[in-house]
Amino acid sequence: MRTADNGVYVAYVCCFFIPWKNPGIRKRQDALIEKAKEMEEKIMKKKVLSMLLVTSMLAGVVTGCGSSGEASGTSEATESVDEVKETETETEETTEEAETETEETTEETATASDSDKPECFGSLEGVTLTIGTSGTYAPFSYFAEDGTTLQGYDVDFLYALKDVLGFEIADETIQDMDYSPLGTSLSQGMLDVGAAALCATDERKKTMNFSKTYYDAGIVVVVSPDNETIKSVEDLTSGDYTVALQSGTIAYEYGVANLPESCIQSYDSQALAYKAVEDGQADATIYDLPGTAYSIKTGEIKLKTVGDEFYTGQAPYAVALSMSACDEYPDLIKDFDEAIDYLSETGVLDEIKAKWCE
Repeated sequence: MRTADNGVYVAYVCCFFIPWKNPGIRKRQDALIEKAKEMEEKIMKKKVLSMLLVTSMLAGVVTGCGSSGEASGTSEATESVDEVKETETETEETTEEAETETEETTEETATASDSDKPECFGSLEGVTLTIGTSGTYAPFSYFAEDGTTLQGYDVDFLYALKDVLGFEIADETIQDMDYSPLGTSLSQGMLDVGAAALCATDERKKTMNFSKTYYDAGIVVVVSPDNETIKSVEDLTSGDYTVALQSGTIAYEYGVANLPESCIQSYDSQALAYKAVEDGQADATIYDLPGTAYSIKTGEIKLKTVGDEFYTGQAPYAVALSMSACDEYPDLIKDFDEAIDYLSETGVLDEIKAKWCE
């Protein structure tokens, strides 16, 4: 691929496209590139001078100039050509030096790239995990318009974890189910992993393990657009209003602990809780702010939020890991934690959040 005339460009291109991170390598590469450019300029200047001298010599012959002039012109042209050859030789040596430096840079870059990978990278290769989510909570996990394709923040997040850790998903399918069955399946070991905007509550920690937090969300009160009497969650503590809550969620746990039992209506999905408020069967519902904001923004529900986001720090989303899976793979929690750190540090989680939650 290299010739005497354009080898410098090959070296330049090779050097330029190496994705290095080491400033020392970049500095050496820049010096070689600059030197190669200078050599190329010398070649061009020498060739032009040589051509002018040869042309002058030939013109002298044609017009009958003296033999001494011809000899002088020939000598100068020869010397010029020799200088060009010497410069080309120097350029070839510089090019070879640049190519050698490029090969060394490539090796160093590969080494640096490997060192950037977390210790957990590929730690679960050859391991197959059964994974579940809930397809009822946009924008974290819900079905596309075709009704069969799961999508959302948690779906992308699970596949990002798979790319880092190297595990396989059983039957190449993320199972979808409502929150209550999801929790039961994790508790009984029928699922190894669950990610569905699950909050790592003390109650859940009794029957399953959790990774570190990958998303922290608060909850909010949701009412019909024409409701002007409920202004915040404090208004719900009186017991004068019925509150629709999805079983198994952090909002449900909050309601059971802080609201009169007589005012709570339980539903299997948040979609039904929203519908109860829209149809006037309930005065309000409480749910995670990200999902509620998404549903309002897309027109999926005709409701509004009131008051401030609350219970922040109490609704951290984490990956649920069954105790049986952790027994079988003792480093499972550590591996997932390291993978989450890696995805956070490399900006992957920010990209997923921007795609689905903003």
